[in-house]
Order: sequence, then C-alpha cells, then structure tokens
Amino acid sequence: MDGAEQALRDQDFAEALDQQSEAIEALREGMRELGEQMAQEQQQGDQGQAMGQAGQAQRMDPLGRDAGNIGRLGTDEQMLGNEDVYRRARDLLDEIRRRAGEQERPDAELDYLRRLLDRF
Repeated sequence: MDGAEQALRDQDFAEALDQQSEAIEALREGMRELGEQMAQEQQQGDQGQAMGQAGQAQRMDPLGRDAGNIGRLGTDEQMLGNEDVYRRARDLLDEIRRRAGEQERPDAELDYLRRLLDRF
C-alpha cells in the first residue's frame, strides 16, 4: 500500500491501481494460507505437534515471505514478476466499470466505484 500511496502522490494512477491490487491479492493469499494452517492444526489436535509447526511458521510472515536471519520481514522481489502491469491496470479498470454498471449492487458500493472511475 505504500507503493500505491507514492504512485498516487506522483499522479501515476495506473501504477497506484496496480500496487493496490498487489497488496490486496497478497492479503487474500495470506488469509487463505492462514486459514489452511489453522484448519490443519485443528485437525491434528496434538498440541505438541502444533507447537512444532508454529515454530517453523515463525520463519515466514503471513504472506509467505522469509523473515531472514535478523528478523527483517519482506523481500525485494516484485510480486507480479514480469507480468504486464499496464494490462493488469486495464483489466482492473474494466472490472470496476463492469461492477459500476450493475445497478443491483448496494448504493454505497456503487458510489465508491463511481468515485474510483472519476479518479482514474
């Protein structure tokens, strides 16, 4: 989200949208992995075994990044790799337009989508 904020400050709206999308996707992936891990620990039911797995999980943050040897979280690698960021921005903008056209959505969501379209 810091990257999205900086891109907005630089008025690079396509990059801001891409950065926001990356952050949201990383959160979704982290939540999915956390849910899987919790379900797995619950199924095992053995407290000692669950404690051992929790110790291993501490080397990774919830988004799957290596904590490193000095406790630093994060990575310098790009999350999208070589994916075309402009194509991704266009895809996201098309999806926002599609959703804004669905009149059965709640008014608050439609207002938010319209504000996004006005801005980008």
